[in-house]
Amino acid sequence: MDNRGFIFTADATLALVIFMVFSTAFVSYYFLPNYLGDDHEHLEKLAADALQVLENDGTLYVASSEYQLYEDAKNRGDTVEAQKHLTNATNILNGNLSYLIPADTGFRITMSDYPSVENDRGLLYANDVVSRVNVISGPKEGWMGRAWYKVEKAEFIDQPTNVTTTLWNFHNWLTNFNPWNNYYHLEDYSYWGKGSSAQNIDFSVPDNAVINGLTFLLGSSSSQSKGKSYAANVVINGNYNIIKNSSFTFLNFRPGTQQTMYNYQVFPNYGQIHTGVNGFYVNFINATRYNDMPWFALIANYTTTFKVPQGVLNDQFNFTDAAGLAVPNAQDLSGDGHSNEYGRIYYLSNGSMSSFTDRRVMSWSTFSSIDRNELDEYDNGVPFVIDNVNGEDGSAVSVVQEFDIPSDNVRILDGYVVLNTFGAVDNAMVEVWDGTQWRTVFCSFDFKETPSSISTTDYSKIGDGYGNIPGILYIGDKLRTGHNKVRITIWDQVPSSDYDLVGLVNSYTHVSYTRLPIRWENFAYNSYQNEGNTYSSTRTFSTDDNAREVYLFVSAGSDARHITIDVRTPSGGSWKTVYDSDTIPYYINLAQLDAGKGYHIFTNGDAGNYTIKKGTNYRTRVTVTSSSNEWESGDNDAEIFSGTRVSVLYPEFLQNMWTTSYSSDPNVAKQQAQQDLVNRLTQSGITPDPDLIRSEALYTGDLPNSIPVRLDLWKH
Repeated sequence: MDNRGFIFTADATLALVIFMVFSTAFVSYYFLPNYLGDDHEHLEKLAADALQVLENDGTLYVASSEYQLYEDAKNRGDTVEAQKHLTNATNILNGNLSYLIPADTGFRITMSDYPSVENDRGLLYANDVVSRVNVISGPKEGWMGRAWYKVEKAEFIDQPTNVTTTLWNFHNWLTNFNPWNNYYHLEDYSYWGKGSSAQNIDFSVPDNAVINGLTFLLGSSSSQSKGKSYAANVVINGNYNIIKNSSFTFLNFRPGTQQTMYNYQVFPNYGQIHTGVNGFYVNFINATRYNDMPWFALIANYTTTFKVPQGVLNDQFNFTDAAGLAVPNAQDLSGDGHSNEYGRIYYLSNGSMSSFTDRRVMSWSTFSSIDRNELDEYDNGVPFVIDNVNGEDGSAVSVVQEFDIPSDNVRILDGYVVLNTFGAVDNAMVEVWDGTQWRTVFCSFDFKETPSSISTTDYSKIGDGYGNIPGILYIGDKLRTGHNKVRITIWDQVPSSDYDLVGLVNSYTHVSYTRLPIRWENFAYNSYQNEGNTYSSTRTFSTDDNAREVYLFVSAGSDARHITIDVRTPSGGSWKTVYDSDTIPYYINLAQLDAGKGYHIFTNGDAGNYTIKKGTNYRTRVTVTSSSNEWESGDNDAEIFSGTRVSVLYPEFLQNMWTTSYSSDPNVAKQQAQQDLVNRLTQSGITPDPDLIRSEALYTGDLPNSIPVRLDLWKH
């Protein structure tokens, strides 16, 4: 060992530990402490999940049977037959682990005292290593039926993906900015974009999108007692959307005053926007010096398409829309003359309002406690006050979503959560339930997760993370088959007493999974907000044999104006630009662009016919430039979120798809395995050809009652 990590050699001695075997399927333990950092925790979870999958799908029992046949043949002196079964066991273990374990992770598996099966993935040393040992029980029945399907690859098909996204968001008071911060405010400067004359604020829609819907929400306020809203004309690409002041919905009196807050929500003709760069501005009509604009959100729905292997299944789970405001002390918020209200609920379905009279306040110290279970009483979508966040209070809304991912021979390929916020939202936190406690996957500012051995995650260069609101966050490595929970909490920073409306609309979790032996590996960027309107971040990715597509999905701040995407070889050299545009894409085909531009960093061929080279530590760099004018979005700090990820897709099956079943009768075992295989293929959208199904029965009655299995994983 040197200071870079462990050195692995082919003759490394493996120590197995004697276990007391209970009547349950297996017992297990970790060789290393549970937490040595977030990446290490992921590696441990990967090892545990991989062993569980190998046991559940019968891989370990098939390999054990092959090892037993190898042992029998060796004892008979039949070296040819012995080598055949040893090779079978090696191929079964290597094939399944190669698609379960990402290409940037080496692995070695050892069953009992048989030769180890290892694939170092080109990693000669490592600085992060885990070892996990399980002891599996031998099958209770005497025969194992095995059925497999003679298919070599999954064809790529077009996958339409429905996307709801915030095209533009403003979350500040317009009169905080020049020129609206003079005495007469909007009365003198009646255009947002720019002051005394119309000037477009640019936003973009991905080039390959098919637009399905559009909505915008416009806030209004008056500092005059019981003052009226302004009227407005929201002009999108030259299309007028005129709003009478009487069309605004009254929300509330601001705390301790009779100053008024309003909102307007509409679903205009989505033909007003198009792919590429668009523009809009707002003309305030009959505005007085008392009026102000506190928020604006422009949200679109579109469909985009990219190719994935056949057999990839998708589910989308929608969060409940939630919006409103809360205050720490009873007020007359509704204007009914009774100072007994602690908050107002805004119903996005029809724009109506209601009040509640129960005090709902939670301190940040409680909110961010060890397990964060205290928030369970507040994540029902009803607004509450979050107290003393970075020294400030604010209105907050929290929603939790529970959903199930099938657990029968399913592997999760990709997963992400989409946030669409409006109103005065300045901060957000997103959590995923790990089966025991909530785990933070995003916080607007730097956050310290538990336990204490995990270091603080750096989410923003700005202390309070103002305006660091994600669009898409990758959570595929946090989801599990079976039951899942995801929680979103959003809130307003309140430097004074203006507890304002915050809202979450059209937000959802998307999950891709498969029952087939398909590989889809993700290399996610870290979520981060820079100070300033430009931010650049890099990420490495690896490819294995038979990779077919390499995509780069993009998640940047809603005020992103320009993006540049570059690639570079593992050994260094100059960056090569594959995408440079004012249009922020949903995704790009990274491999096609690398080949088409002739860079051949990780490809061979051309844009129409390319192959992907096997390799590690290929580099991508994403540079985002946001608006140079802070008044356009309320802040102009550039962000990149973990929804930005390189995805490597493999259509080639590394082994035939197969199932196992157990019975005291070999024919019954085979028939059950065949039926399970047909069911699994059908559920994946594949109609099996009976002529391609093969089956056999292996006697397992002489397998040991307990079989130790050790899996080592390592990364650099």
